[in-house]
Amino acid sequence: MLALPPPPSTPAKDAAVLGLGGYPHLKRVEIAGRSLHKRVRNAARGRSLSMESNGEHDARAEAKLKEEAILAKYRKSIKGKNFINLTMYQQLGLTDVMFDATPDQIKKAYHRVLIEHHPDKTLKDENDPNYLAVQKAFSTLMDAQKKRAYDSQCEFDESIPSGSEKIKQNITGAVDPKAKIVDFYALYGPVFERNARFSSIVPVPMLGDDETDIDTVQSFYNFWHTFDSWRDFTHNAEHDVDSVESRDEKRHMMKKNEAQAKKLKKKEYSRLADLVDRAQANDPRLRRVKQAAKDKKENDRKAKEAAAQAIIDAQKAVEEAAARAIAEKLEAEKNAKSNAKMAKDKLKKAFRKVKKAFRELVEAIDDPRVDAEETEFICESIEMDAMEALNAALASPAGIEDVVKVLTGLRGDAYMAAKRA
Repeated sequence: MLALPPPPSTPAKDAAVLGLGGYPHLKRVEIAGRSLHKRVRNAARGRSLSMESNGEHDARAEAKLKEEAILAKYRKSIKGKNFINLTMYQQLGLTDVMFDATPDQIKKAYHRVLIEHHPDKTLKDENDPNYLAVQKAFSTLMDAQKKRAYDSQCEFDESIPSGSEKIKQNITGAVDPKAKIVDFYALYGPVFERNARFSSIVPVPMLGDDETDIDTVQSFYNFWHTFDSWRDFTHNAEHDVDSVESRDEKRHMMKKNEAQAKKLKKKEYSRLADLVDRAQANDPRLRRVKQAAKDKKENDRKAKEAAAQAIIDAQKAVEEAAARAIAEKLEAEKNAKSNAKMAKDKLKKAFRKVKKAFRELVEAIDDPRVDAEETEFICESIEMDAMEALNAALASPAGIEDVVKVLTGLRGDAYMAAKRA
C-alpha cells in the first residue's frame, strides 16, 4: 500500500463556491477520495501531483468503446432468440472463435456477458434460466473433457453423400438434361473439411482438386481409412450421474453411459468409413487411374493373345508349308506317274502301229520262213526301234532276209534248219 504524502507546506487555496442561497463565498477545498488516490499514484511514479497520462486515459477510453461494441454485437446476436436453445458459444458471445476458444477467452467472455444476465440487472431471481445457462456454459467450456464432449456434438452436420450422385467427371456420352449432375470436389470436399476437426492427428490432409497428384490422393485416403477421431459422446448421456448420491447407482449409470458412448463411437467410425468408401469409389482421379490400369491390362491381354496367335500362325504356316510340300511332291509324283503312263501308253500305241506295219509288210512278202506265228514271235521279242529298222528294210522284198536273220538270232540255227526241213 502506498503511503500518503505529507501535507503541502502551503495551505490550500480558497475556491469560490455557491452557497445554499446562491451567493458566492470563499471555501477551503481539500483533496480526498479518488483525487487523493490519483495524487498518491502520480507522486509514487515521479509525476507532478496533478498530472495524468493522456495515453492512459486514451487507452482506457478505447478499451471501453471496444467493450461496448462487443456487448452491442452480443445483444444483437441474442435479441429475439430463445436463449436456452442457443449454443454455449453463442450464449457466451464466442461465435467468432467457437471451438478454438481458449480458457482466457472463455473467462473474459463469461465475465462480460454475466453482467447482462445477472439478477441485479435483470431484476430476476438467481434461478433465471438464462443466468443459469451462462453459468453452465462457463463451467462446461472451462472443463477440457466436458468441452471436448460438448464440441463433439455442437452444431455438427453428420450427413454424408449417398454415393449414388451423378458425378460430372465420370459421365461420358449423352447426358439426361433432367439428371442432377454434381461436382465431386464441391460435394465431398466440405464434408471432409468439417469432419477433419475431430482428428487426433494434425494437420489433416484435404481432398484436393483434379490437379492433385495421385500419390497425394492415395496418402489422403490412407489417412482417412485409419482416421483417429477424438469425438466424445458423453455430453448428452442418457443418465445424469450427478443427480444421484448412491455410489452403486452412480457406477451403474456410468456403465450405461459408457456403453452408449461406445455404441455411438462405433456408429461414428462406420459413418466415416462409408464417407471414405463412397468418395474413393467416385473419385475421378482414382477412376482415371483404375481405367488406365484396366486399359493396360486389356492391352497386355491383347498383346499376349496376339503373341500367342502369332506363334500359332507361324506354326500353322510351317505346317501348311510342309503340307503343301508333301502335296506338291505327291502331285509331282502323281503327275510323273501319269506322264510316264501316258508316255508308256503312247509308246505302246506307237509300238502297236509299228507291229501292225511289220505284220502287213511281212504278210505282203509272204515268205514261208516267216509265217504268222513267227511274225508274232518277232513282235513280242524285239524292241520298237529294231522293228522300225525291219520295217524300213521291208520297204523292198530283199528286206525279208533281215527279218529271217533276226528270227534266226532269236530261234537259233537249229530251229530254223528244222523248220526248213
